[in-house]
Amino acid sequence: MGKRNFYIILSLGVFLTVSLYLYNGIETGAEAIAKRQQYVDDLRRKIGNLEHVAEENGRTIDRLEQQVRQAKFEKSVDFDEEKEKTEEKEQVREQEKEVAPVPVRGNRGELAHVHQVQKHIRPTPPMADVCGLRENISAPHSDLQMLDLYDIWKFENPDGGVWKQGWKIEYDSEKVKSIPRLEVVVIPHSHCDPGWIMTFDEYYNRQTRNILDGMAKHLGEKDEMRFIYAEISFFETWWRDQSEEIRKKVKGYLEAGKLEIVTGGWVMTDEANAHYYSMVTELFEGHEWIQNHLGKKAIPKAHWSIDPFGLSPSLPHLLTSANITNAVLQRVHYSVKRELALKKNLEFYWRQLFGSTGHPDFRSHIMPFYSYDIPHTCGPEPSVCCQFDFRRMPEGGKSCDWGIPPQKITDENVAQRAQMIYDQYRKKSQLFKNSVIFQPLGDDFRYDIEFEWNSQYENYKKLFEYMNSKPEWNVHAQFGTLSDYFKKLDAAISSESGEKLPTLSGDFFTYADRDDHYWSGYFTSRPFYKQLDRVLQHYLRSAEIAFSLANVEEEGMMDAKVFEKLVTARRALSLFQHHDGVTGTAKDHVVLDYGQKMIDALNACEEVLSESLIVLLGIDSTQKMGMDEKRVNENLLPEKRVYKVGQNVVLFNTLSRNRNEPICIQVDSVDAGIEADPPITKQQISPVLQYNEEIKKLVVKEGVFELCFAVSMGPMESMSLKLVKSTTTTKSEIRTHSDLKL
Repeated sequence: MGKRNFYIILSLGVFLTVSLYLYNGIETGAEAIAKRQQYVDDLRRKIGNLEHVAEENGRTIDRLEQQVRQAKFEKSVDFDEEKEKTEEKEQVREQEKEVAPVPVRGNRGELAHVHQVQKHIRPTPPMADVCGLRENISAPHSDLQMLDLYDIWKFENPDGGVWKQGWKIEYDSEKVKSIPRLEVVVIPHSHCDPGWIMTFDEYYNRQTRNILDGMAKHLGEKDEMRFIYAEISFFETWWRDQSEEIRKKVKGYLEAGKLEIVTGGWVMTDEANAHYYSMVTELFEGHEWIQNHLGKKAIPKAHWSIDPFGLSPSLPHLLTSANITNAVLQRVHYSVKRELALKKNLEFYWRQLFGSTGHPDFRSHIMPFYSYDIPHTCGPEPSVCCQFDFRRMPEGGKSCDWGIPPQKITDENVAQRAQMIYDQYRKKSQLFKNSVIFQPLGDDFRYDIEFEWNSQYENYKKLFEYMNSKPEWNVHAQFGTLSDYFKKLDAAISSESGEKLPTLSGDFFTYADRDDHYWSGYFTSRPFYKQLDRVLQHYLRSAEIAFSLANVEEEGMMDAKVFEKLVTARRALSLFQHHDGVTGTAKDHVVLDYGQKMIDALNACEEVLSESLIVLLGIDSTQKMGMDEKRVNENLLPEKRVYKVGQNVVLFNTLSRNRNEPICIQVDSVDAGIEADPPITKQQISPVLQYNEEIKKLVVKEGVFELCFAVSMGPMESMSLKLVKSTTTTKSEIRTHSDLKL
């Protein structure tokens, strides 16, 4: 009985437990259903939001389609006009595809083919969505764009071994037998700075005179010798001292191609600080002198820029106008040289970043190595190349930095020495697309002694003869000029195996010759002289315009001596454009010499303006006019001239447009005013403030006032105004620390 009751109670307990568990399970299921319902509601809300966004997008698409239809309608309205413009542009592009325009040489009316420029790979694309002023500007297509390459290149500085800034160059001595013959043009030259360590006159008297004397002598004595020269400032000075016999001989060298004038500027201009007007002036001054004294055979056909510290595309743009479309360049960042050399792009057609037509591309050659001296030009190994600078033999007074001097070439050593330099030539050729290279044979102020003329010529002649006699070397070496090199390059490019050169756009700033040695300080150094350069440029332009107008006004009235002063000023400005002049990189005493020459040029311009304006204004006066500013010397800032009542004030508008602006001068009277017909109604007299060094304050300058008046002048107009006492001039008021009123 007791056992049965136990089982009954146990069964009831199990039943109750299961019932409670099932009851709890029923409640949990209800909660899950509620949660699922909430999830479904959330999804419905999100779907509703998406439908709203889709409706908004649909309305946006409708608006865009309407705008597109409107744009198409507006475009169709002007379709005929746009079609006409497009046809004109297509004609221009078709012209660009063909040979570059043949330049016209000045006013001589003669056409001259310099070389055929590579055809465009595709037409220059027009720039879209630009203002009307830029309709005729095109974005140049070029294979190499420096603006992009500067972002891509890493500008690292790995040690390249014997060619420290490059890499180890190798070639297949068997393969060279079957490729086009290697043409080597050795170009004797002497780079003569018109001021650097010494002044222009010191350099001429100590070295340059000897260089040009040697040229006149040795080009006549040595049949195969050649020579190139660039700086006309020195050449003109030397020419003045020569007899007619010497002058005739030099002209003969030019006609025979033994001597070549390269670039032909007054100096080898800087390309960063020089204003384009001054660059044109120095180039014009040199070319005009060449035309007047040396004749047409001497007109430069190639550009030689081996020492300016960085290169601008502005100069090539100007040079193509002077019918110069070939160039050799040197001072380019060593990393840029390496990157270009890796893909054999050291020769290219330099294309402007602006302008669709009118100028041919500028064929350019960048020297691949560190410098333009002989150790860094025959090949990649300077210690080897230096042994072929025969001025560095003991008798020449110079030595090699690598401790191995050159050896005189004899029958005993010619085979071994020829092999050495041939190896350098062959390695250098691996950096270029075509089998034509050149070696500059010179340096700063070279060929100033007899020994160098003889040693370079005699030793290289023996090397050439041996190399040229070796058919397995497949090489031909000779002396030549820059034009000789580019003629051979033309022939190589035109041959069946020739490779076309790429096009390049951009500039080559900032220059670094090694490591992190960036040449950028000269952009701002010696700012006073840079400012003086711009002032002289302004004075010179004004004097040239006034002189020309005066000659038109009264032909024959201007004395020849006045023109000589104009020439003096042009040459002083041109001289300062030298890459050690306006840059500020010359020695202190040289810079002072430049400064004095520019001060003399300012005074010369003042005299030209005075003589010219007297003619233009019809003034019967022998008294010289004075400029508004006066510079005592090159080390002082200009001083303003103080006009006295009763004097005349002469104004000259040098621009080709009307000018309406205030003019301010300093006068000696608070009652001063301008008398004119018609009267000038807007005049004001003011005190002149100056800084007092003793009390460290601004004070009113005693006895000097500033008179300002508004004038209107036409293009190229000049006028003379009378300074008188006036009671109508507006007077300004100023309070000083002592409450003094004016």
